[in-house]
Amino acid sequence: MTQNNTSSFGSRLPYFFQQGQSLVQGNTDTVQSVITELATEEGIISVREMIDEHIPFCKNDMERINLWRACIRPFFQILTEPRVARSAILEPQTGAIYAVVVGFNATRLEILFNFLLGLAAKWKAPFIQVGDGSKDQFLELCVAILFRTVDYNVQGVNGVIMRLVGKLRDVIDGLDRSFWSLQATKRLDYIQTRLGMVKSAAQGAVSNPHLPYHATFTQFIDLPGALSKRGPRHDNDFEDIGNIRILPTMSELMSDRQDYRPMRELSQLHLPGIQGLIDRHFRLLREDTVGQLKEGISQELRVLENPGDKPLSYEIQNYGRKYSYSIVDVVDTTCTRRRGLEFHLRLKQPPPASEMTPEGRGDWWNMSKRLEIGALVCFLERDTAVFCAVSESTVRPKIDPLRKPTSGIRNRPTVEKRDLHSNADFAYVSLSLAEPSDTDLRVMLRAIGSKKPTQRSLVEFPGVLVPSFKPTLSALKQISKTLDLPFTNLLAPAPGSPAQVAIPPPLYTAKPNFAFSLKCLTSDGSNPLFGPKNNLNARDLSRRSRLDEGQALALLNALKRSLALIQGPPGTGKSYTGEAIIKVLLANKSTTEIGPIICVCRTNHALDQLLENLWHGGVKQIIRIGSRSQSSILKNVNLRKVAQEVERTKSEKTALWKSATALEKAEKALKTFIEGIRTSLVSEGVKEHIKTTAILFHEAIFNTEPGQWTPSTTENDNAHLRRWVDAGMVSENTPRAVDFLVKQDPNTLSQQERSVLGKMWVSAIVSELEVEFISLHRDHWHAKKRHETVLSEVDLRVLRDADIIGATTTGLAKNLKVFRKLDSKVLLCEEAGEVLESHILTALLPSVEHAILIGDHLQLRPHIENYELSVENPHGEQYSLDVSLFERLVKPFQPTDLKLPFDMLGTQRRMHPSISNLIRSTIYHNLKDSEQVSDYPEVSGVKKRLYWFHHEHPESTFSPNSLLDTSRTNYFEVEMICAFVSHLVRQGVYGHDDIAVITPYLGQLHRLRHRLQESFEVVMEDEDLEDLQKEGFEEAPSVYKQDLGSCVRLATVDTFQGEEAKIVIISLVRSNPDWQCGFMKSTNRINVTLSRAKHGMYIFGDSNTYGAAPMWSHIISILKSTGNLGTSLPLQCPRHKDTLIEISGLEDFDRLSPEGGCDAQCLQTLECGHMCPSTCHAAQLHKVTKCHERCSLSNKPCGHDCSNRCGEPCEEDCSTILEGKRLPLPCGHFLTSPRCWQTLVPEQIKCTQRRKISLPGCNHSVEVPCHEDVSAGDIICRARCDHTLSCGHRCPGTCNTCIVREGGRVVEETHQACMSICGRSYGACGHVCTRPCHPNEECPPCDMDCDVQCEHMICRGKCSERCAPCKMDKCSSRCPHSRCTMPCAAPCNWIPCSRRCKKVLQPCGHQCPSLCGEVCPDEKYCQVCASENIKSTMVDMNNLREYRDVDLDSDPCIFPNCGHVMTVSSMDSHLGMSDYYDCLDDGTVIAIKGSYKPLSSVTIKACPKCRGSLRNISRYGRLVRQALLDESTRRFVRWSYAQSVMLERRLLDEQQRLEYPNNSEKLLEFFSKGGKHEVGGRQLEHIIAIENWINNGRYKKIIALFFDMFNRMDHIRDEERPYRRVFDCVEVRRIKGVTSQPDFNPSWVQTCGELSARVILFRCYLMVLSDFIKLRNDAPENGATIHFWLDQPLESCVMLIKLAQATGYVVQEAEGHLFFARLIALIQQLATSKERGDLEAVGLSNAIITKAKAHYSEAKNIVSEHRSAAYLGKELDGVGKMLNCGVFYGGMSAQERRIIYRETAKRFSGTDPWYTCAHGHPFTVADGTFPMPKCPECDAPVGKIDP
Repeated sequence: MTQNNTSSFGSRLPYFFQQGQSLVQGNTDTVQSVITELATEEGIISVREMIDEHIPFCKNDMERINLWRACIRPFFQILTEPRVARSAILEPQTGAIYAVVVGFNATRLEILFNFLLGLAAKWKAPFIQVGDGSKDQFLELCVAILFRTVDYNVQGVNGVIMRLVGKLRDVIDGLDRSFWSLQATKRLDYIQTRLGMVKSAAQGAVSNPHLPYHATFTQFIDLPGALSKRGPRHDNDFEDIGNIRILPTMSELMSDRQDYRPMRELSQLHLPGIQGLIDRHFRLLREDTVGQLKEGISQELRVLENPGDKPLSYEIQNYGRKYSYSIVDVVDTTCTRRRGLEFHLRLKQPPPASEMTPEGRGDWWNMSKRLEIGALVCFLERDTAVFCAVSESTVRPKIDPLRKPTSGIRNRPTVEKRDLHSNADFAYVSLSLAEPSDTDLRVMLRAIGSKKPTQRSLVEFPGVLVPSFKPTLSALKQISKTLDLPFTNLLAPAPGSPAQVAIPPPLYTAKPNFAFSLKCLTSDGSNPLFGPKNNLNARDLSRRSRLDEGQALALLNALKRSLALIQGPPGTGKSYTGEAIIKVLLANKSTTEIGPIICVCRTNHALDQLLENLWHGGVKQIIRIGSRSQSSILKNVNLRKVAQEVERTKSEKTALWKSATALEKAEKALKTFIEGIRTSLVSEGVKEHIKTTAILFHEAIFNTEPGQWTPSTTENDNAHLRRWVDAGMVSENTPRAVDFLVKQDPNTLSQQERSVLGKMWVSAIVSELEVEFISLHRDHWHAKKRHETVLSEVDLRVLRDADIIGATTTGLAKNLKVFRKLDSKVLLCEEAGEVLESHILTALLPSVEHAILIGDHLQLRPHIENYELSVENPHGEQYSLDVSLFERLVKPFQPTDLKLPFDMLGTQRRMHPSISNLIRSTIYHNLKDSEQVSDYPEVSGVKKRLYWFHHEHPESTFSPNSLLDTSRTNYFEVEMICAFVSHLVRQGVYGHDDIAVITPYLGQLHRLRHRLQESFEVVMEDEDLEDLQKEGFEEAPSVYKQDLGSCVRLATVDTFQGEEAKIVIISLVRSNPDWQCGFMKSTNRINVTLSRAKHGMYIFGDSNTYGAAPMWSHIISILKSTGNLGTSLPLQCPRHKDTLIEISGLEDFDRLSPEGGCDAQCLQTLECGHMCPSTCHAAQLHKVTKCHERCSLSNKPCGHDCSNRCGEPCEEDCSTILEGKRLPLPCGHFLTSPRCWQTLVPEQIKCTQRRKISLPGCNHSVEVPCHEDVSAGDIICRARCDHTLSCGHRCPGTCNTCIVREGGRVVEETHQACMSICGRSYGACGHVCTRPCHPNEECPPCDMDCDVQCEHMICRGKCSERCAPCKMDKCSSRCPHSRCTMPCAAPCNWIPCSRRCKKVLQPCGHQCPSLCGEVCPDEKYCQVCASENIKSTMVDMNNLREYRDVDLDSDPCIFPNCGHVMTVSSMDSHLGMSDYYDCLDDGTVIAIKGSYKPLSSVTIKACPKCRGSLRNISRYGRLVRQALLDESTRRFVRWSYAQSVMLERRLLDEQQRLEYPNNSEKLLEFFSKGGKHEVGGRQLEHIIAIENWINNGRYKKIIALFFDMFNRMDHIRDEERPYRRVFDCVEVRRIKGVTSQPDFNPSWVQTCGELSARVILFRCYLMVLSDFIKLRNDAPENGATIHFWLDQPLESCVMLIKLAQATGYVVQEAEGHLFFARLIALIQQLATSKERGDLEAVGLSNAIITKAKAHYSEAKNIVSEHRSAAYLGKELDGVGKMLNCGVFYGGMSAQERRIIYRETAKRFSGTDPWYTCAHGHPFTVADGTFPMPKCPECDAPVGKIDP
């Protein structure tokens, strides 16, 4: 279809459309490509040209018909191709095409259809040829296009379309009735309905309730929304349901007015016809689903306001049940592609589970079904409610079917897991917003960012799942907008319509000569036809097929009625009839073109049954939708599984990639925002807001002055603001107005006024962030929906190829958008009498032409939650929500309402006639019995097959405080039924599924289940299990089922509808003096209860209680008249049938029928010949009875008697014990008193004598039994493993866990991971790593407390954190004989005194035992007065002397703060005093040895006994302080270098962002404008000016980064200041002659920190300038002249160069020269061609250019001379070309710089040795990496510092 000339097609236009029409007949990929191209600009031109140029210039009829044939018809056929019209992925393209067809104000559409109407008027021979088709076909195609046009452009419709519809209808009405004319009429009806609805919505028209057509009393109705005389009830009360949120708003929760409940009387509705019907069902269904939640949430909100009124965590109220959890906090927020936005909450573990073990809690959570996936919950704060659903990411306990449930004491896990059960204190749950709104997003955003503890709770309503109601309500809202339901004249007939009508046949059967072939049903091979012209007798069809006459009649009527209703009483074959109808429809699918047949059911169980029957009947093209199928047969036809195996087309892959990319981008943006909220977004925003709106307050709060910068961290920003607020004076006056306060001096405001301003600023930022959050979430939501639409395209293709699509009504509503894309014309609904009308309405797709509803309105009605809306409630009858559409159509509310014809199946094949007579006498008077039901056998073990066992044992008393008593129970019936079931099972006749026990009450079901599970395998319906869990009956696991070969089915009456069993036992439960039988008085429920049994039915209940209900009274009278009701249950012995067995109580079973027979002796012989010892029992039990007599046989060949019982097999080996006999064994040992058989085979006896052996491989010694073979390899050695791991620690495993033996030989060793503490030394500090061993990882930073202290300060940080040297310039080391003249932090330069201190201790008065110049110790250390413990302390490690024996005059003692005592000689020796000082033989120090070498210390000297600090000992000041200063310097070097690396990375990120601009077109707008622009000042002013010129935010982040860089440079300078102070103090003293300490080289103090920061700042400036100039060069027009004043930037360059030269950093010096040259070269680029000769126009001069070239030469020399600067070579070449030749150079790319920095990122690692070069630059190099190391900064020679 490619057309190069996009301006006009001309004569090629017909070929373009015809080729497209041909291509859309191909595969799906080609179809999608054609539509995609047609929606491009080129394709749009073809449509415009056809309508705007070709149609108006057709001169005659022949030209018009030729244009139709050549262009318009192919174009229409392209758009109506089903794969185009029904495609989800092509919606944007087809929408664009239809928009072009419509044109402005529908002018193009009017031209097109006036042309078509003109053709229609001339549509006859000879003008029209045979190939053109009939007139009705032509009009149907035209109307199809108009139909789709309106569908895509409903918001832009006007009177033009209304006029076109009228004209088309006039033409079509004049045609004969045909398939095509009917299709066109149907679409015109839809268009008129749709346009009429839009017109009404635009005019705000609402119909007034009309007068009824029968007598009625009209009550006052408080209409919805603005129609109410009292006004709207709340902010979610609207007259249009399209505006109503499905879940209640906060205003709705707090409203005390009842919501509008539309009545069943159509005359009372505020909307007419089908609109009123949809409105009614939406409101009532919503009220039934979420209306019950309002009171519970309101109460919980009151609890939040008054915490003292806290209710139980689980409550039973009149509004329903709820669980309440206390929310601890919102621990995380995530956003994923599949699940979207999720909030992860930490809850307090509910009380029952908090005291259990983790396994017990897991069982509790699984059994209780709390917080299951999809559950509706409400997040509550004070005055706030947000509805959420439990997300799939919630980690629930895994179910292990082999593990029995546990309970027990509380056990706290060592590692916290974020799941429901692992933690005893907390449970973690993930939530997603159930119905996201702006308000909900704001609430959750505040919760995410909240740092204060807030009282919140989470309320759960058990059993209320969001997926169970939201899809249906959403679908009703959608249908209310389109009103495209079929059969609207039957569903909501106009007022005054007749009460009975003839239902027309399905539209697809209107084709000429159409007839259904029924060959697929016949058993004789005939092919009867049935259609409008082929009538067929039902009796004739019945004779030819397996259908009875009623089924045949129902089938024929269903085929000829577009809306067919079939009533099937119990056992009459409803499902069989439905399957037969489906088979006929599928057999005729090729002629009917009905598309896939949609089969819907209310429950998953019923749907699985229907689809399985179809599968077994030969229907294979089935697709099952939904994940809750329990069928193994349907597992491989699930839509998800089938769709995964389908290959996507090229167009689908492209669209999927685009949607996935857009979704990923939206997801990333939302994640980034959420992370920012938790870190710094609010605080940074507040700071920036204050700076923008109140600069004086910014300076006062953050301590800044104009031109200064402060570090920007969240903690600092928050602290600054809090400190400023707290600094205000407390005032009793009311704070003044905010507008006034912001104009005042910040320091004059009171504390209250400051707080008001702070809250205002925070609120302003939070509001801005909320708007951004909402926008990001909306973008993500739209991207996710688009992605899901693209994904669903494959689903559509799979569904189109299916014959049958099965879904529940909820599943269909959930996937409504996909279903509406299908061209399915047939809908079949099973059990329609149980389905709510609202669910049927959502299933009636616009394409449906044939709907078949099969059900029985006399059985169970649809289930609803709110009894106030039920037809069985006298008050609820006016709403009748639980009346199904099936029931309403066959049994209207009023005699004047429309009643549709229906067929009732009349022959039942389930119940024995005596059972079926109960419902025949009361409900189905014409019900017939099939012949075979009379031949059912008698019930074994019971005298009668139908019996009511009457008793008067009372039901349990209702107690609102007990969960198990919220439903009724009767313990007597439980015990009696369990005994009766056991009796029936003992008959040995009834197998799997033959016996069913049903009861109307969940409480009784719960009791029966736990009682029956003790003896039988109990099978229950999934729906009953869910109801039990919903009602709270499965709080904790108790009893587990045992399979004893028998299976009993257990169910409630409601869930057993549609099921059957041979024997049905009914527990009616109710027995009370008031004779109240509750909901069991309903005839529908009685009908179901009495119609489930085939062979026998037994009722246990109080006939007096149930006799008060009319239908029960009739049933009881029938049973009494036939003798089938009494107070004793008549059993029957299978052998002694005349024996009277009447059971009146539980004990009678054991007394009268203990074994399932009677109480007589069996008296029959067993197979062995002995008499049966049991009482009378069934034949099956007799066969398995074991004889207990002694066996009379003897063993061979020994002759001993057999020791077994007769009923047991004889033993193969004689077990007689030979007392006293000693049997020798092959090993040499003896066996005493062996058994008889052992004497025959002594070699097979295993000797148990124990012996000691040494195991091969490990050589451990073990004792083993004599018979064990050491070489077999199965001996377990439990000794500890001796292996040494690679880390140096011993393996923690045992020998048997680490060594694998085969044949006694070690074949494999697998040692366990080390469990020891690491223990590696950190080096200088002397601490060791306390983490678990980590051999392949570096140790983390030392987290011990820092040891650095002096008399002036104590460091409070961690050992690994940097700590500044002491600021004091006087050292405390002194004595009367000598003193230190160095600063406190520098190594001491004094000669330590070696004499004993002359001071005396107080109060003893004895001489001090320490050195002169040291602080005197406590009196307890007095050598004379000390305790015996201290005197006996070993203090001389050299001569091993105790404290009492030391001569303190010759060898005083040292007393560190740690408390240990050592002699001076011993301490000096340990610390290596002679390495630092020249000493005499007696230890007296006489001179300093050598000078201070920076970074020479390896470890910090400490107490040899405990590693305690010696910082307080003046004698060792030089040793200790030198090491402390070295270690502090190392830490600072690492920190400052890390800061530089971090800034470099951030700068590279911004550079990379600039390399890939996304909106370059906007950037070029500035350069096209004329004028001159100047800017001066520092680099930052230049960057800000550039951002303001472009004004699109391109450099906004870079400006923020520049601020941060400047702040961090100041921070580094502040951190360097203490080191400078130490150097300055030493330098001053040296100049004054106070000290002779050698010079400190300032380079090692400076560590290049400030210099690196300056380099990065200037590089940032050049990056922006270079990007700006590149954009200017790329602009097509450069009209603007730009002048930068460069004085201050160039001065910064010169300062950088001088600083680098002074410290010897040649690389930074070279960069400074390059910066100068590159800056000038960049400015040169700004000169336009006419300004090249006048450089002053851009701020340059020849002198400056000459300087730039000189700087370039300097940089070139440095790069050529120094290896460390070689990487600048490429940049040097680029700058040179730009400076000398004018070739633009943008600098190194971000990727190139990343490679360079990656190589130097580990320059200062934590374990490598330190070096210094000749210039004093410190750095580390890995051992062995440089044979001849050179300084990486200046290439100077280096040498490793000796420790």
